[in-house]
Amino acid sequence: MEKEHVIAGKIPIMVPDASGAPGGLATIGRYAYLVTDEGIKLGAYAPTDLRAVATTAPVIGSAMLTNQLRLKTALETNAAVLPALLSYEQMGLLPPVTPSVLQDCFHYVTLTPRIVTGAQYRSGMINLNTSSTLVWRSLLDTYNTIPAVTPVLNVTNRGNLIGNNFAGTTAGKAANAPFTSTGAFATYLATIFPITSSPNFTEILAALGPMLTVRSDTFRIRAYGEALNPADSTKIEAAAYGEAIVQRTPDPMPGFGRRFVIIYFRWLGPDDI
Repeated sequence: MEKEHVIAGKIPIMVPDASGAPGGLATIGRYAYLVTDEGIKLGAYAPTDLRAVATTAPVIGSAMLTNQLRLKTALETNAAVLPALLSYEQMGLLPPVTPSVLQDCFHYVTLTPRIVTGAQYRSGMINLNTSSTLVWRSLLDTYNTIPAVTPVLNVTNRGNLIGNNFAGTTAGKAANAPFTSTGAFATYLATIFPITSSPNFTEILAALGPMLTVRSDTFRIRAYGEALNPADSTKIEAAAYGEAIVQRTPDPMPGFGRRFVIIYFRWLGPDDI
């Protein structure tokens, strides 16, 4: 499916003894939010010095759909300027990318997700706990670019098998639960690439394993807020949309694990939603 959408319902903001509702509760506004996992998306740019595998990073594969392939062409054509980009949206400045291309790639591609490994960041990795068939197609296409591997044939079919059966499988995990290690994931991958096949699951993981992780450290938060007219709660007086990219850091925060920081923020307009 080329387009995916998320509907975030509005949550009322209620206060006691508000104007027009003495002794009761009144709704003075509403809010909504969405948290997306950037670690399960393909990174458009992976700095070489931070890569888990210096020579390879997950890329948009040729088995993607039309607009993902347009973005792939733009990234390959404009590779020299990618280090200067600060956000996913700035890829819209790369010819021939259009707003519809970015919208159709939003759930599959991000700019540079980073994984915390010990006391440092790593790029060029992906959280294998994704059920996106398009991402799995791209990971298999990435595998096929690695020198001296036995190529995966029919990438679209194999990628679809991985993604479509991902949630419900009990091979290596409980149904509808995530994998907790790449070793556990190997049990599932063996159901699609058995040891008797060529390539088999051990060959694929030998090549892709260093690029795979079972957790994410980069997240996108989109939030909406509205204020209602105190005299007429059917009227919205003001509304705003915002977006933040939040990154887990290597720094400890006592009692809370790793510290999170906001690395990017912008206000959203109607065309961004």
